[in-house]
Amino acid sequence: MKIHVCVPVLKRYDLLAGMLQSLKKSTILPTMIYIIDNGRNETQIQQVIRYAPCKTVVQTPAIPWGVAKSWNWFLDNVPEERIIVNDDVIFGTHSLARLTAREEELVFSLDCGFSCFLIRDLCVEKLGKFDETISPGYGYYEDCDYLQRLDGKGTREASARSTTIDCGARHLKSQTLEASTVSEIQDHHRRFKIAQSNYMRKWNIASL
Repeated sequence: MKIHVCVPVLKRYDLLAGMLQSLKKSTILPTMIYIIDNGRNETQIQQVIRYAPCKTVVQTPAIPWGVAKSWNWFLDNVPEERIIVNDDVIFGTHSLARLTAREEELVFSLDCGFSCFLIRDLCVEKLGKFDETISPGYGYYEDCDYLQRLDGKGTREASARSTTIDCGARHLKSQTLEASTVSEIQDHHRRFKIAQSNYMRKWNIASL
């Protein structure tokens, strides 16, 4: 079985190094790791990929793509099995084996949500790719949009088979914001509100 790990990174190359190191202890090693370097720091990337337990492919966009566009690049260019993950996730020894052992079309790691998930072609055929217009160039609410398409966020029968399992992966959460400057945090809140408005407008949601 070929397993491809896909990860976008903006500036927390230290976290990416930790994630790559955790894969070295995996009972099943990935076939390839695909990295989208939205931070466009070639020096940092070259230093970090030496921690990878297998070959890596690095895609460096001219301008940062944001989350949805990065995920869609993986869907367009990376074959199954593909596991999409944040740079701030630490894999457990059996994480890859447990995720890929499931038969569902969309498999989430417990307590990680869209920070660590396996997505198969059949899910994309049923639900489509991620909406790049909700949060262009950054990353908020494209996950909520996808859950709306999946099952109305739990309000109706699912349009694709999905599940959440405890695969032993650990999400460190909010690490990027903790390393941000005051102006970057202010910009985060501004962009968050824009994406929230776009999401609510798309789904005709009065309040959250």
